[in-house]
Amino acid sequence: MMNAKLNSIKPISTLAIFIALVVWMSLCLMALWAVVNLNLRDAERNFTEHGEDYVDKLNRGMVSSETVLKGFSALFAAIGNTDPEKLSVYVKSVIDTNDQIFALEVIQKVPRQQLEDFILSKRLSGNPHFTVKSYSFDHRRGWKALQDKPIYYPVIYMEYPSANSEEILGLDVSSVPFLETAILQAISLKSPVASHPFRLIQGNLAYVVVCPIKSEDTMIVDMIIDVDKLQRPSANLLRDGFSAVVYHKDFTPQDHKGQLFAVSARGRSAIEEAIFPVFSLQKSLATMGEPFSVLMTRQAGWTDLSLKLIALIASLSFVSSAILYIYLRSIQRGRLEHINHQNLLWKLANQDTLTGIPNRMLMLDRLEQALAISDRSGHYGAVIFLDIDNFKALNDTKGHDAGDLLLIEVAKRIKLCLRDVDTVARLGGDEFIVILSELGTELEESNATATQVADKIRTIVEQPCKLQLFDYQTTVSIGITLFKGNEKTINQLLKSADAAMYKQKAMHHH
Repeated sequence: MMNAKLNSIKPISTLAIFIALVVWMSLCLMALWAVVNLNLRDAERNFTEHGEDYVDKLNRGMVSSETVLKGFSALFAAIGNTDPEKLSVYVKSVIDTNDQIFALEVIQKVPRQQLEDFILSKRLSGNPHFTVKSYSFDHRRGWKALQDKPIYYPVIYMEYPSANSEEILGLDVSSVPFLETAILQAISLKSPVASHPFRLIQGNLAYVVVCPIKSEDTMIVDMIIDVDKLQRPSANLLRDGFSAVVYHKDFTPQDHKGQLFAVSARGRSAIEEAIFPVFSLQKSLATMGEPFSVLMTRQAGWTDLSLKLIALIASLSFVSSAILYIYLRSIQRGRLEHINHQNLLWKLANQDTLTGIPNRMLMLDRLEQALAISDRSGHYGAVIFLDIDNFKALNDTKGHDAGDLLLIEVAKRIKLCLRDVDTVARLGGDEFIVILSELGTELEESNATATQVADKIRTIVEQPCKLQLFDYQTTVSIGITLFKGNEKTINQLLKSADAAMYKQKAMHHH
């Protein structure tokens, strides 16, 4: 049957369209995510490469300072006492060519019992005001009384670029606790040691590198490094979100007391901080027992993304999703139209266009079904043939519209008399056929039922009706024939019902 064919085409459900869109959008989002990830990986690689470069530069600066200090130490051991002029020339040239070296000094270890002799010998050798003194580098900065202690470490030689350096001579370096620590460490390790950062008497931030002179037990050289002159991060590091701090390892990176310096570029917004990662790089600086560390961090943000590419992908995702949606909707509409079209074709093929009841085609199909059902159940069925009397006269006198209206009315009235299992069909012209199913297993009983239905149809159809502006009352001729199973063919059945109807029509006319 044709109906089975119809149901094989299903429209796409709105849920299916929704799922397809969600899957597609997810794929687009994954592509976006991949681009963002690549951008961030590039940014991190860039940060790491430049960071490592910067650490290398700092290291080179520190190593060269340490080399200068060792050279100075060797030179002083060789000629310090015999040829101070030559020493001075060397030190001046070193300070001139190494920007970060603020000063070079020599410190002597003096036990308490030799202190007075030591001061006296210095005064006699051309420095009449020489004395050993101490200085406070904490918040009460200034000179203070010399404490009584077993060993002193006064400065006995120094080369400064500034003029007021005279007052530094005689300064007991060990009167400053963190400098004393550095001196004692250097002596015990027999190698250079860097102190904590501090503000010089002149006000610059600096740290001191202390190195014992190998051959002389009582002599120590030190070098003051001017922190302001240390290499700062270059422009390709100083991007938005970047910050760096160089600090002494005895302190935390955040503690200002231990910081040589901290730099930071423009900050990031709260949104960027919430959604983007932070890159970080921490390295020890490779000199003087690695006392200093660099910590660099960089908060990633919008500027790390190739926004044009992301916008392109986003807009392509949006456009392609819209196209997919429109495409799926058009398929959905097309399928619905196809189903409607099929339904319409089925109706045209199987329904009488005027009355909307089954036509001859469908009637034959239904009759075949009725015979099959009757064959299975052993029940009788009936075919009723019905013909409107004088229909041609109505058409001729009142016109086809009136005839059509009568046909519609008759179809409606016959339907009222039937059960769901029965069928009424229009054969064409003014002829109708009614198929009654499952009337009963007894011939007599079935015949009586069929006759009853036929009489009911006649009574209802022959009641007056209104056609346009006039009242009309029709009469009908009816013929009945019974069937059981496949005893008669469809043609025989229809012929016999037709004959019964004509018999009755003839009686009407007499």
